[in-house]
Amino acid sequence: MNVVSGYLKKAVQLINKDIPYEDESKQVCVTIRVFELVLLVNFVLFELASLIFWSGSWMLLAVPWIILSAGCLVGTYYLRTRTAFHLFSVVNLLWVAVTVWYFGWNVGVQHFLFPILLMSFFATYSNFRGKLVYTVLLFLMRLAMFLYTRTAQPVYPLGKDIETCFQIFNMLCIYTIMFYNCWTLSQTTKEVEEKLAFYNKRLHQEARTDALTGLWNRRSMMEYLESHIKAGSEEFFAVAIGDIDFFKKVNDTRGHNCGDEVLRQLGRLFSDYMNEKGVVCRWGGEEFFFVFPGNGDDCHFNIEQLRSKIQNMVITDPTTKEMFSVTMTFGVEEYDFSCSVTELIRRADDKLYIGKDQGRNRTIY
Repeated sequence: MNVVSGYLKKAVQLINKDIPYEDESKQVCVTIRVFELVLLVNFVLFELASLIFWSGSWMLLAVPWIILSAGCLVGTYYLRTRTAFHLFSVVNLLWVAVTVWYFGWNVGVQHFLFPILLMSFFATYSNFRGKLVYTVLLFLMRLAMFLYTRTAQPVYPLGKDIETCFQIFNMLCIYTIMFYNCWTLSQTTKEVEEKLAFYNKRLHQEARTDALTGLWNRRSMMEYLESHIKAGSEEFFAVAIGDIDFFKKVNDTRGHNCGDEVLRQLGRLFSDYMNEKGVVCRWGGEEFFFVFPGNGDDCHFNIEQLRSKIQNMVITDPTTKEMFSVTMTFGVEEYDFSCSVTELIRRADDKLYIGKDQGRNRTIY
């Protein structure tokens, strides 16, 4: 049992083997391989049946198609996707036409045109016009074969029982190929949809967050405040806006890489501290904005706690490895249930500048 399982695993790996061209997907070639494997089984069984039960000039009729199908199968490992599909298409359309000519319409091989048509839609990168032309050609080929069999007898007429066996077996092959084609197409569509959903989620996340600190950006905070006020909540809340003291000096003397490191470390500190206490965003440049539930006194207490942590935080210059610290000045304002978001922010900003004028590293409430 383990030996059989090992061989099956190797066979699946061989079927799923990648193609040598990095700019093309292997999935089309894998689909062609499955199609050709199903047909090879069809041809081999037909040849065995002809050798066992029949005699005459068509005993070895399946041999050329076995060779050609094997060639198409091997070609998927070495040829470009478009070339492999065209080779596969020519060989199989020729096989369908010859089989209908030999055995007539009732053996059912003309139905193989449907999975071939389906494959053409995701096997090539043709535009709408190219796919329409291919569809029309397949239709005309099927129509020509149908009209031919209405007026001409097959080269080798088969009995009803043998025709029925051919029809059932070909139907089984066609449904197997169609199932795999549709399943592959659905999986590809699902993967694309999942990638799009993930990409849209990432874009939404990037649109709401600051790339450097990982905190909310100004737009997200404004949306949060406006929705909170529009909701008509009667809960108290207060806001604070903070500015890094002498941040321009850090950038000018230590470089922008060091300035970015300051912002990143402050972002981590604020994110850790604000967890379940409130929300914070990078307001812009060296400014941060905070929202706390509760009254202004609660907000003032939390901001003072943060100001102390900032003052005691040691930052390492990523270039010189020197250690230094920074301070921040804050303005705090409690929402009075009557002013607009813009007015609330302006009041907090005015207090921030009062703190700057009074010497920095302080909180004005």
